[in-house]
Amino acid sequence: MQINIETTGTLERKLEFGVPAAEVDSKIHQKLSELGRTVKLKGFRPGKIPLTVIRQRYGKQVRQEVLQDVMQQGLGEAIQEGELRVAALKSLQPSTQEAEDEMLNFTAQLEVFPELDEVQVKDLEVKQPQVEIKSADVDQMLTTLQEQRREWQPVEGAAQDGHRVMAEYVATVDDQRIPETGSQRLGTMIGSGIVFEAMETALTGMQAGERKQVQLTFPEDFRDQQLAGKQAEVDLHVTHVQAGSLPEIDDEFAAGFGIGEGGVDKLREEVRNNLEREKSIALRRWMNEQVGKQLTEAHADLELPASLVQQEAQNLRQRIQQQIEQSGGDVNQAPDIESLMDNARVRVRGSILLGELARQNDIKLDENRVFERIAEIASTYDEPQQVIELYRSNEQLYGQVRQSILEEQVVDWVVENANCKEESMTFKQLMGAQQDA
Repeated sequence: MQINIETTGTLERKLEFGVPAAEVDSKIHQKLSELGRTVKLKGFRPGKIPLTVIRQRYGKQVRQEVLQDVMQQGLGEAIQEGELRVAALKSLQPSTQEAEDEMLNFTAQLEVFPELDEVQVKDLEVKQPQVEIKSADVDQMLTTLQEQRREWQPVEGAAQDGHRVMAEYVATVDDQRIPETGSQRLGTMIGSGIVFEAMETALTGMQAGERKQVQLTFPEDFRDQQLAGKQAEVDLHVTHVQAGSLPEIDDEFAAGFGIGEGGVDKLREEVRNNLEREKSIALRRWMNEQVGKQLTEAHADLELPASLVQQEAQNLRQRIQQQIEQSGGDVNQAPDIESLMDNARVRVRGSILLGELARQNDIKLDENRVFERIAEIASTYDEPQQVIELYRSNEQLYGQVRQSILEEQVVDWVVENANCKEESMTFKQLMGAQQDA
C-alpha cells in the first residue's frame, strides 16, 4: 500500500493512502453480480437480469458502498503500516487529487496519542484504605430503611421538627411573577435541611391550608436561576402537614424487603452483603481517583488530543443532565461544555497515562475479571441472566466494562510498584470521601 504521513500539528497527522483502482472495480463487479442473483425487477426472471441493467440501476449506490468499505479497510491497513497510535479520526474522504498509476487515493485527518518516555510510579505515595463493615454500619442502614418505610398521617396543628410539609409558592422579583402561571411546589421535612434555611423557618409553625406572604432571599445556588441570589416577595401556601411513625424492625418489616425465611437475621445478612458490595465499589473508585490524580499532577504539561477532550466534556455534560433529569430538575441548568473542559482534560490525561502504563508494562486485559464484573452488575437486578446477555450483546456496554477493568488492573500494578501505605478508615468516612469527590 502506498502511504504518506504529514505532521500538521503536535498531535495532528495527515495520512494519505492509495488503493488500486482495479481492486475497487473488482469488488464493485462482484457485489453487482451478487445483487443480480437476488434482486427482483419487473420483466426479468430472478437471477436472469443482465449485468448491464443491474449496473445501470444500482451501479452508483454499490460504488459508494464499496468505496466506503475500501476507505475503512485501507485506513486500518495504512494506520498499521504507518505505526500510528490513533486517538481520533477527524475526517476521511477521497482525495481531491487526480488518481495516479491507476490508484484511488484517500486522505484522513487524524489525532494521535502523545509519545511518552517511561512513566515512573515508584515515587507516587498511595494510601490504601482498610475498611471493615461493622455492626454499627448495618444498624445505620437498617435505620435508613426504617426512615424510608415511615408512615405519614395528617396533623391538625402547626408544622414542627420532624413533620413533613408540602407547599406551593409564587415569588415576585422586581414586579415579575415567578412562575408566570401556576405555582412552584416543594416538599420537605422540618429540620432536615432539604430546603434552604429561610424557607424552612417560614414553613415552621404553619398549618395545612394556611397562606402567608414573606420576604425571602434565595441562595446563590438555587436551582431556579430566576430566583438564585434574589430577594423576593413570596406567597406561601401549605397544603399538607404530616407526622410520621417508624415501623418496628421485626420479621414483618423484613418481609417487606422480600425476606421469606430468616426474618431480621436474614435481613441483616442481606444488608451486610450490600454494604460489602458498596465498599468494594467505593474502594475501587478511591484507588482509581487517587492514582489518576497523582499521575495527572506529575504530567500536567502533557499534550492532549483536542477531540478526546471535547468528547469527554460532552460526555460529562450528558451525565450531569441525566442526573438532573432523574432528580426532577431542569436539564437546561447543566453547566455548558466550556466550563467542563478543565475537568475533561484531567480525565483524558489520566486515561492516557493509565493506557500508557498498560502498554509500557505489557499489562493484558483479564477477561475473567470482565465476566466477573458483568456478573456482579447483573446480580443487583431481578433477572441477572438477561442483564448478562445484554452486556455480552451490546458492544458499547461490553467495551465500557473492558476499559474499566483494564484501568483497574493498571491501578493494581501501580499500587504494587509505588510507595503504598495502608490507612484505617471507617465505612462512613470512605463513603463521605466518595461523595466529596
